[in-house]
Amino acid sequence: MNFLIDVLVNAVKGILSFFISIIIIIIFFSIVGALFTPTTKEEITVSKNSLLHINNLNIIGDRDTKGDELDLNFDIPLPLPILDNSQTEKISLLTFENIINKASDDDNIKGIYLNVENVGISFNKAEKVRDILEEFKKKKPIYSHADLQTKGAYFISSVSDFMAISPPGFISVSGFGVSSFFYKNMLDELGIDINLFRVGEYKGAAETYVRTDFSKENEEQYLNLLDYRMSNYLDKISTSRAIDRDNLFNMIENFETELANDALDNQLIDSLIYEDEMVNYLKTKVDSSYKKISLLKYRKTLEKNKYNRNKIAVLYAIGSILPGTGDDGIYSESIIKEIKKIKKNKNIKSVVLYVNSGGGSAFASDLIARELELLNDEKPLIAYMSDVCASGGYYISMPADTLIASRGSIVGSIGVFGIFPEMSGLLNDKLKITTDQIRTNNNIGEIDPFRPLEDDEKKLVQRGVNQIYTDFLSIVADGRSMSKDKVDKLARGRVYYGEEGRELDLIDIVGELNDAIELAAKLGDIEDYQIIEYPKQKTEIEKIISSLQQTKTFLDPFIKDNWLIKSMVKNDFYDPFQMRMEFKID
Repeated sequence: MNFLIDVLVNAVKGILSFFISIIIIIIFFSIVGALFTPTTKEEITVSKNSLLHINNLNIIGDRDTKGDELDLNFDIPLPLPILDNSQTEKISLLTFENIINKASDDDNIKGIYLNVENVGISFNKAEKVRDILEEFKKKKPIYSHADLQTKGAYFISSVSDFMAISPPGFISVSGFGVSSFFYKNMLDELGIDINLFRVGEYKGAAETYVRTDFSKENEEQYLNLLDYRMSNYLDKISTSRAIDRDNLFNMIENFETELANDALDNQLIDSLIYEDEMVNYLKTKVDSSYKKISLLKYRKTLEKNKYNRNKIAVLYAIGSILPGTGDDGIYSESIIKEIKKIKKNKNIKSVVLYVNSGGGSAFASDLIARELELLNDEKPLIAYMSDVCASGGYYISMPADTLIASRGSIVGSIGVFGIFPEMSGLLNDKLKITTDQIRTNNNIGEIDPFRPLEDDEKKLVQRGVNQIYTDFLSIVADGRSMSKDKVDKLARGRVYYGEEGRELDLIDIVGELNDAIELAAKLGDIEDYQIIEYPKQKTEIEKIISSLQQTKTFLDPFIKDNWLIKSMVKNDFYDPFQMRMEFKID
């Protein structure tokens, strides 16, 4: 019997080794082919009377992807989920603005043709995209057509001079909401008890594990953010479409904005026509030849970032804050290494810290903040807060000379919580496993997750949370030149939008990344400069190697946005003390 088992095991090993060898060979020759295949740079020419064609706004992200990445196109599907060769090129908002500004001054570009149906970017970025298009509209027309449109797509497209959808289509013009999974009942059923310790009644990140619904405090603060977004949404659409704001709200409330005929009757669109009819319309408005150039293709006509001895560094801090090293997030050791590189580079005259993070590990946040403080001792440091700069994200921004946020950015969430899962019920009641422990004394320097927390242990954890919160208040008080009492009144875990944050002195300027770069140049006393970005983006080969080194599970899609469950399932480093905002409203 053992012999047969050994034979089967060896057979399986042999088959797996064979397939892995084949995959490695495919990857190797694909890379070699990409490296040695002669490439010719396409010379981009823009025909007269062309339209700039925008059919995908989901390519807008926090930063540009590298333009020289290898194009690895496999002819056969790879039988491994670890490899993803379908990543889309991304451009930053700043690059998008540069493209649109150039098009507005280009005599060959006669307008923009918006052809978007779905927009998966944040509302904050969508607002900025719309603002950029509004500036373009002052010089040249914008035309829009779609078969159907999501809320974000309509919000942006409503800036158009002429807007149409297909007769059988529909649009989404509606209000805003936030929803979340709550795990308490599931955890109770599994026999897992969550011990939560926090400072700040608005610190709701861990409520998903201890409640079955939103607390009144969390409902209050998120409704404030939602109302702000709804107000901007109504203002912009009603202005562009020349619809009374109250009437627009009533239309939404009465579900009169979705169907194609309703949209036309209520002046939300200008026409119901098919795409071929839209092309004919554009021929009459622009040119009978109907020439167009895509956004990404037109991007290639932009001037390159020319070499200059004087440099401004843009340091990207995007994602959850975590201890250790890694790529998908803000890992303390990894970003500290980048900060030290910037500090040593004498050609870098000033730094912009680009933050898009809801926070994470309190331990890692403090280490990063300290290193940024040392950096600011030598070079001017400006923090730009993108979609979210909350909790730990706000904490690491405190060493900066100036804080700049978009008007719709989420800022604040000054608060801390500690969370300790206790799984004795899972072991004892569900799995019928018992545990025992022999100790020299009560305090042996560790908290066992398979037994209930003792009173002394609970007191210790709460003291730790209180101390971290006090430190949080101190760093904000120093950074914002406020008293700790004033910070405490604004804190308690509460979040604010950018404009509100400026009124409360939580930020200095309502602006965008280009404003941060201009200020960095001023503080660095430089006029001509080159922008360099940190961390350096990985090549396709590096991405493949990194992907092969990572442990993937079938649970990844379900746990990727849940830091606690991810830590428990994948045995990642678990920091119980968190500066984190978990809910999303986009």
